[in-house]
Amino acid sequence: MKKRRAGTALAVAALGSVAGCWTAGKIMLSTDEDPYPGLDLYGSIDPCVTAPPPPGFGDPILFWMGSPGDEASVPECPKEAPERVFDGYGGFDRAHACPPCRCSGPSCELPRALEGSSSAACDGPGSMSFDAPAGWDGACAAPAAAAPGEIGSLRIPAPTVSACEVVDERAGEPRDLPAPWGERARGCAGVEGERADSDLDATCVAWLASRHPDFTVCIHYLGEGAPRCPAAYPEMRTFFRGFDDTRGCTRCECGPAHGSRCVALVSAYEDRSCGRVLDAVTVTLAGPKCVTGPGLRLASLDAQWIEDEPGSCAARGGVPTGDVRPRGESFFCCQSDEAVFIR
Repeated sequence: MKKRRAGTALAVAALGSVAGCWTAGKIMLSTDEDPYPGLDLYGSIDPCVTAPPPPGFGDPILFWMGSPGDEASVPECPKEAPERVFDGYGGFDRAHACPPCRCSGPSCELPRALEGSSSAACDGPGSMSFDAPAGWDGACAAPAAAAPGEIGSLRIPAPTVSACEVVDERAGEPRDLPAPWGERARGCAGVEGERADSDLDATCVAWLASRHPDFTVCIHYLGEGAPRCPAAYPEMRTFFRGFDDTRGCTRCECGPAHGSRCVALVSAYEDRSCGRVLDAVTVTLAGPKCVTGPGLRLASLDAQWIEDEPGSCAARGGVPTGDVRPRGESFFCCQSDEAVFIR
């Protein structure tokens, strides 16, 4: 399209108070009477008339701002403005919650072995152990037999309560914590230099913004402290180049079981098939029992639960620790999405 350069100076005077390209959709002209009769605004004015950034600001760039999410959702810089000049984060939330700690339930466990003693008080020398099989559930078992006169007493240990275990060993790790920021940002630099009339979209930042609606036009403040944004870029946005995330959770642990009631009837037999009862003793969590008598001959044993109520364990841990500390504060002044009407 052939341009009539004679109208450019007039257009600049009319738009000089507004930085950026009016072709980006940021500026709308409205007038009751055409102040420039015969001037084709869309065909005669240089569509990339811009005012220089104020002192202390960098050149206009394409700027994307979005919600946090997967890094794959952050757009790449357009091919016309391929230089990535900023990657940052905003809207930090230092508060965090930890996954709850949970514990498995305890269980009542039968005595694992009966202990014989040569004395009549379960405390003499020459003791021998009659071990039940691993994972014994109380069914008839025949450990090594004791001959008559070999033992003078038999100690039957108390039942026990198993320890509770953490259901998820990694519950105290911060793997489930959400992203600590509420905004993600990326800045892309446009191509500078002399442009061809046929390639305006490759050389004008505002024109590029119109081609890529997910981006807006911003200028980066290069000074100290917070800036006062110019009228052409009225919206100030604060982002950080990085952050230190030390969030965590205290380790999950399980307390001892409480409310347990474990009562078992343990029987000793003289034969190896649990037929001839030697003695039957009720044992509780309170402590062991001692069976005495002349001519003890243990050949088999069995047990059954009278009360099997192991109780429960309290979970501890899962307390939030650490926080998020942003670093590299950066200020940007951006064009508004609202149209500016000039009359």
